[in-house]
Amino acid sequence: MAGQAPPQPTWLDPWREATVALGVVKKAKIKSPDGKESEREIFAVIGTGVIFGSPEEQSRTPLLVTAKHVFFDPKEGWDPELIRLRFAWFEDRPVEDYLGIPIRLKEKGRHLWTPHPNPSVDLATIPLLITRDVAGRDSVSPVPVTHFVGAADIYEGAHVIVLGYPGAIGPAFWTRALVRSGVIAWVNPKNPAGEQIIIDSLVFPGNSGGPVFRLPTGVNRAGGYSIGTGVAFLGIVSQGRKQEMPLVAEGSRIEIQGPQGPVSVVSQQWIGVGIIEPAERVLELLKAALKSLP
Repeated sequence: MAGQAPPQPTWLDPWREATVALGVVKKAKIKSPDGKESEREIFAVIGTGVIFGSPEEQSRTPLLVTAKHVFFDPKEGWDPELIRLRFAWFEDRPVEDYLGIPIRLKEKGRHLWTPHPNPSVDLATIPLLITRDVAGRDSVSPVPVTHFVGAADIYEGAHVIVLGYPGAIGPAFWTRALVRSGVIAWVNPKNPAGEQIIIDSLVFPGNSGGPVFRLPTGVNRAGGYSIGTGVAFLGIVSQGRKQEMPLVAEGSRIEIQGPQGPVSVVSQQWIGVGIIEPAERVLELLKAALKSLP
């Protein structure tokens, strides 16, 4: 409608602007408004990332953090030379129109990204050396480390928001991060801030590397009323959990003949929880990355 006022900013906007889509360029069939199909290159989502500010003032280089398996997954034979990044503020441009910017991950066989010091932690980071022409604006909007959640706010039942680019639901939806809600379902009682967290929120393909935020609810750990301290960064999505269920017909498992003999046919079912690498581990990663920055 002509003259209609633009939507007012919400508390989620700064967090969304720090959340980026990570993907690759693929060929796909695109249908035009007149119904004609043509093969074009598109940006295809494979994961999500978050832009963070440096934990030390002397370095202003923003750092991109994601799940390590988005950069490197030897079990799947995934070790790309580069990856593509789409900023959130280009969401009005379709995936066939804006392919994102290339982020080089390897040079002469050497990885340019930094893994978490603990190799079992599913986190990695790489500096974002980007110009205004590349970013499309004067500056990016990183999440400051001062907005990381404190240990006192990590408890079962606490409300969370998850952001992630939905790689599983089709190219028309790959331009904007999907918002999901949930609660903290499980924490390690001996070390709630430093160990993986389970959230009751469905984590889907493309969500890996996306941020999770703790929401103030007015209820504190002990069940009393508290106004809270605002929205805070809780951690990074590592993976969802799924189970494989064998398909059965007339009381017997359905099998097909494979190269090594009969193979059961199974159905993969997501069980509705996500595994989160906590903010404390992200901070450890950012500090480790500072040692490699110029």
